[in-house]
Amino acid sequence: MKKVIVLVCFLGLLSFGGYKVYKYIDNEKKAWKVEIINDFINVRDDKTIWTKKIGEVKKGEIYKVLDIYLDDNTYVWYKISLRKDESGWISSPRKEASVTEINNPNAQDYSEGIVDYSKPIIKFYTNDYYTHDIDSINTDHLEIIEDSKYTINYEVYFEEHPKDRNTPQYWIKWMVEDANGYKSSKVQRVIFEVNPDKSRVKLFEDLK
Repeated sequence: MKKVIVLVCFLGLLSFGGYKVYKYIDNEKKAWKVEIINDFINVRDDKTIWTKKIGEVKKGEIYKVLDIYLDDNTYVWYKISLRKDESGWISSPRKEASVTEINNPNAQDYSEGIVDYSKPIIKFYTNDYYTHDIDSINTDHLEIIEDSKYTINYEVYFEEHPKDRNTPQYWIKWMVEDANGYKSSKVQRVIFEVNPDKSRVKLFEDLK
């Protein structure tokens, strides 16, 4: 009877161990990774090109992503797992990626594994935007350069004492957010035929 109990316990442990191995392999398959598509990329000990180089990764190699840094306007920085208990940061230019991504949990728009990390670009070709009143504001004069779907919002600000003129003026802040949550904004002077009620605008001092 004791032998049967021991055997059952042993088989149970084998089964549990097998389940843990299966879960580990499954999690690894689903893990967020990057594949290097440049000939090589320098690995650094922090997320800036000025920090110490600690190695390099080469074309065709695949690495697990541990973290990502998106506050650099030129590069996307990935913290990757190198070897056991070792990691480093690699950079990928926003305009022309040097990696392809696998299983990015946050991305909505893929094109052959390339995730769009570029912020939307807002263009207008006159310094002043003319409109009848605050309810007549539209985006017809804007050019938005962005491949994914995006949304446009705006806020109107009132400047009572401009430095460059003797009369008050209004400003409009255009804000664009793309499908991946990356945002851009741009400010333009707006001239109304009928000035808006002060309750519908913000103070220029609060414009960031």
